[in-house]
Amino acid sequence: MDLEKEKIKKAGEIINKMANGINPIKGTPIDADCFLQDPRIIRCLFFVQQVLNDAVERPANVALGKPAKFIITDEEKSNVRFPEGNIGVNQFARCINSVIDLNRSKKITGVEINKQLKKMGILSEELLPDGKKRAIVNNDSYKYGIVTEKRNYNGNEYDMVCFNETGKKFLLDELEKILEWEKDS
Repeated sequence: MDLEKEKIKKAGEIINKMANGINPIKGTPIDADCFLQDPRIIRCLFFVQQVLNDAVERPANVALGKPAKFIITDEEKSNVRFPEGNIGVNQFARCINSVIDLNRSKKITGVEINKQLKKMGILSEELLPDGKKRAIVNNDSYKYGIVTEKRNYNGNEYDMVCFNETGKKFLLDELEKILEWEKDS
């Protein structure tokens, strides 16, 4: 990552020279009639230089403009509205993502939730004939409001893991604990 920061820093130095009317290759003044002497271009170059400087100062684990961690406040939780009836984990994730502040929190995915529920033993996994894996319910799933429902996609019937009212409440109430759960917990 240090190499990336060095590249960004060097790019910032080059932009700074151009913004100040210096040819970054020769070190000589840029011709007065060059487009790089236009005040609009100069302002743009200074802006780009500031963005690059900010990127160098930003901690390595923070992506440009994208939060690195999922965060949901109690107020946001109170604003979550689920559709009636049983819903799948991706629908659950969409409901959560519709209320969180995406400037502060990354989005949550159904894959992440299912992965954690499998680690916790609340869901299990089945290996399909084509080598793919899918989440399935187990004896513990029902205690948490997780059920199987027959669904149809392109004429093919399948069992979908769904969350009933108890399951939706469990997931919402315990979401942070579920996402942070590790086997050693």
